[in-house]
Parts: sequence; C-alpha cells; structure tokens
Amino acid sequence: MKCEKTSRPNDIPIELMERDAYFRKSRKIAPPYRVILHNDNFNKREYVVQVLMKVIPGMTLDTAVNIMQEAHYNGLSVVIVCAQADAEEHCMQLRGNGLLSSIEPASGGC
Repeated sequence: MKCEKTSRPNDIPIELMERDAYFRKSRKIAPPYRVILHNDNFNKREYVVQVLMKVIPGMTLDTAVNIMQEAHYNGLSVVIVCAQADAEEHCMQLRGNGLLSSIEPASGGC
C-alpha cells in the first residue's frame, strides 16, 4: 500500500491561519527594565565591584568598576537593561548582598 502525502502548507485550514495571525498580533513584547545601582555610604568600592561581577552574568571587572564609580560620583548608575523578571531577580540579588538597587522601565525617562 502506498502512503500518500496529505499535509502541505496549502492544506492548512484558514481558521488556523487566522488564529495564528491573531495571536501574533495580540502578543506584546514586554518592555525592558533598567537595574539601577544607588550610591551608599557604607559599602566599600571593592565590595560593590565584587558583587556586581558575582550577580550580573558576564559582568567584566572594567564594567563593574565603571558602574561603581558612576554610582559613587553621580548617585546612581544603570547596571543592566533586561527583561522585567531578570531585572527583578538582579535587583533582589544586589539587595541581598547589601547594595542599594531598584528597577525602572527602560522606555522613556533619562
């Protein structure tokens, strides 16, 4: 008995194609969030750099030092821009290590 090929892209019912198009339109991409490091008067600079490198994946020494210095001199610094869930996790980890941090939507603002 010969098997016949019955499923081709042209055989997809129009209802499925319309439903797929609807879901693609209705799905919104979550806006990115900034993780902000705030200056404090109690953590040593070296410790801040160590925590940044430990908590943020791929954080280099040079980048961590630059972030720490910006927060020290300007009062705050953007650590990373990422998805909201990741930003919340990074913020919690920074706080868990004694650093002052917050998150904010990356769209708009300064």
